[in-house]
This record gives sequence, C-alpha cells and structure tokens, in this order.
Amino acid sequence: MKQNLYSNNQRPPSTTKDKMQAQGLPNYPLLLNKTQSTPSSQEIKQSYPYSSYGISTLTTQQQQSKPYEQNTQKLNPYQINSQQSSSAMTTSLSTTQKTNSTISSMSQSQPEQQQYQKYMQNVSKGICGLRNIGNTCFMNSVLQCLLNLPAFNEHFLNGDYLKDLNSKNSSVPNEYSKLVSTVRSTPNFQSIAPYGIKSAVENVMPCFRGYAQQDAQEFLVALLDGLSLGLNRVKYKSSYKEMNDNLNGRNLQDLSKEWWDYSKSRENSLVLDYFQGQLLHTIKCSYCSNSSYAFDTFLDTSLAFTRAFKILEDMDLDRLLDKYVIEETIDDYYCSKCKKHQKVKRKFTIWRLPHILMFHIKRFDYRRFSSDKLNHRVKFPLELDMSKFIQDSLDQSTKNCQYSLCGIVNHSGTLYGGHYTADSLNPFNLKWYRYNDSDVREIDVKQQRYDTDGSSSPYILFYARKSLY
Repeated sequence: MKQNLYSNNQRPPSTTKDKMQAQGLPNYPLLLNKTQSTPSSQEIKQSYPYSSYGISTLTTQQQQSKPYEQNTQKLNPYQINSQQSSSAMTTSLSTTQKTNSTISSMSQSQPEQQQYQKYMQNVSKGICGLRNIGNTCFMNSVLQCLLNLPAFNEHFLNGDYLKDLNSKNSSVPNEYSKLVSTVRSTPNFQSIAPYGIKSAVENVMPCFRGYAQQDAQEFLVALLDGLSLGLNRVKYKSSYKEMNDNLNGRNLQDLSKEWWDYSKSRENSLVLDYFQGQLLHTIKCSYCSNSSYAFDTFLDTSLAFTRAFKILEDMDLDRLLDKYVIEETIDDYYCSKCKKHQKVKRKFTIWRLPHILMFHIKRFDYRRFSSDKLNHRVKFPLELDMSKFIQDSLDQSTKNCQYSLCGIVNHSGTLYGGHYTADSLNPFNLKWYRYNDSDVREIDVKQQRYDTDGSSSPYILFYARKSLY
C-alpha cells in the first residue's frame, strides 16, 4: 500500500525493452528479476497471448550456477516451454504436462540427466515472489498465504477443480490454477507478476479495478467468493426461504443440520469444503425467557478490540476469541414472542470448524468524526487448540480441534498509508518465509516470539488443521 504514483488506468512504465531485445529475449516476460520494471498490459498481451503468467528464462548470474549455464538450451524446462508457446495452450496445467512429456522424450546422456535432476532440485514449490504491479501489496500478501495452504492448492494443480468448473464464472478458478502452477514451477526466490488473477477478481468485484490502495481482508473475501462462485456444484439453487429459529421439539443438532443443508443447497464448492464453518447465534429474552436460534455460516472470523481493550498495549488471541463467544446484553431487541423490543442476552457459539481457520484482527477503528489504526501487540500461538472455544456443539467437525499457524498477513504504517507483507509456512519443507512483494527470504518463526512478545503487525492469521500436513 505504498503511495501510488500513477493514475488508476496506467501501469508503471518499463525501462528494460531495449536491453531485452538486444539479448534476443521475448519482450517483457512476466517472470522478472527485482531490478526490472513492470510491463504494460498491451505488451503483456503481445508477448504471451495464451497465458497471464509467462515463464521467462531470464535469471541473474548469481541465481544460475555454471553447470546449468552450459546446458541451459537443452535442459532448462522453461526454455522448452517458451519454444512451445505458439501452440494452442489453454491452461498452465496443460503447458506443464507438455513440457514434462517433451523433456522425458529427449535423448539425454547420464551426465545430462544428473544435471537436469540437480536443476530440478533448485526449482521451488511455492518459494516465489509476487511483483507489486501498482499498490497491490494487499493482494500479494493474501495470495502468498493461500498459495502455501496444505492440500487445498493440489486440487488446482492436478486439475481436480475442473469437474466443478462453471463455464460462466470460470475466470477466477482458471487464473488461480494458472497461478498455482506457475508459482510451483518457478525457480527459488524469483518472482512473477500476477496480472491474471487481479484481472479475474476485478471482473467479479469491480471495486478492485485500478491501482488504488485496498484492504487485504476485503480482497481475501472477494477472491474466495470468486473461486466459490466459479466452482459451485449447485447448478439449480433452491428457492430462498426464511429458516425456522425455534426448536419446536427438535434439538440443536437437528436444527444445525437443517440450516447447513439449506446453505449447501444454494452454494457448495471446494472453497467451502476447506474454509466454511458454522456459528450458532442465540437470543434469549430477559422478560419472557423465549430463545431463538440461528445458524450462520462463516469463512473468516473478525476479532475486534473492545473499548476496554483499546487502552491496553497487549492482547492474546485467546482473549479476543473469548470476547467473541462471550454472552452480551442488548438493551433494545425485538422479541418475537413479546411482540415488542426488550432487553435480551446474545451469544455466539462456534458449532462447526473448517479445515482452514482465518482470523481477521480489526485494527482499523472507524468512528463518526475520526478514524485510526489500533497498533496493539497481539500474542498468538504456533499451535492452536480450539476445543476451549467449543462449548455445546456435538458436531463431528469439533472432534478435531488441533491447528497449526500457517500464514500471517501483516500491515505496517497507518490507516491512510501503509504496506502489507506476508509470513507463510511452506507445506513441503515446513520452513517459514517472509514475502515482501517480489522479495522472499527465510525466517525463523520461533525467533519472532509471537506467543510471548506478540506483534503489532498481524492483520489476518491463517491456521490449518494439523491433519492436512
């Protein structure tokens, strides 16, 4: 969220065209080094007509070791892929399959095969930067956390998602699949420019068009909504109906299932398989003791600092969650039995747990005459046991309450100008990396001391079930 020096309809200029042409390279590949500038949309379309994520062979001498320099023309799969770019490629998945078949069919000597194996060992599985293409740090930080989630991305890499793909809303899932494939096949610590996924989300949510500063949590919701819409297994939605909020002789488990099944009859997707949970919302009238129940689904959980908390410097995630589920009093609420407004008790209960938990820490305080960012240090564990927050539910999903921290979207700066970065756990080597747009470096997460010292930067926390690893 650095200050935007360009208009909403203009990308930053490029300064490398002449140099690349002199080297005989394609104009403005999307895989670029840190010293290169961002291409224009027209130049991208001319260079890569089939994909939003072109793969370039451009690397620095420090990043490319000598044995690979000698065999680049023969052994580098990215050059092979670029030579095939004129063929009718529809997705980066099919491109990868063509590349692999081409490589396997080449007659290689044993030394050459060893060279290739060493080269492939240097190819990352997700340790890839995302270039800032104009105030897009909010998008990059969210993507880095999603791209490193265990299990979820494999559906996009191996093509499983295609069986649920809706042709009318396919752009976001298809572009995300291309992004996953490109990130997985990009050499360590290089970067790509994620134009494709940005454009796809813009079509679903026009508010993200241009290059203005945006909120990372709002982009996260928009991206997941776009993915879920494009992968909705429900072809014909059931008609809308008001759900019964009284037990009428049933138990809460039966009522929960009724609400859950109704929700699934309208939207059911791969995204919801991983991210959707269920909350019980209970209202009890203090006058007539009548109780009403509503079961709402959720993808992320927003945790707010209350007025009392705002004078404190430090806060625990556990305490924020305790406040989220604690019973509170509302002085003026309409009671359906009394037929008038009464004082009531309201309480939230976590009823179903998703595979991926996302906690949005509400740091931006908006008031009538002023707004501010809350820089409280928040302590949060690397291992999270959610059983302490499950009180009444007997749902099967609550039997597995053990989660591991796997991603953090950080925000630095103020409400009016700041920057997003991401810390994320790579699911393959189980090492942590800090992603600052195109810059990537390994970190020791234990030295961050999140559980004891806390941090004022976390804005979104991602926890994955341990069973996914």
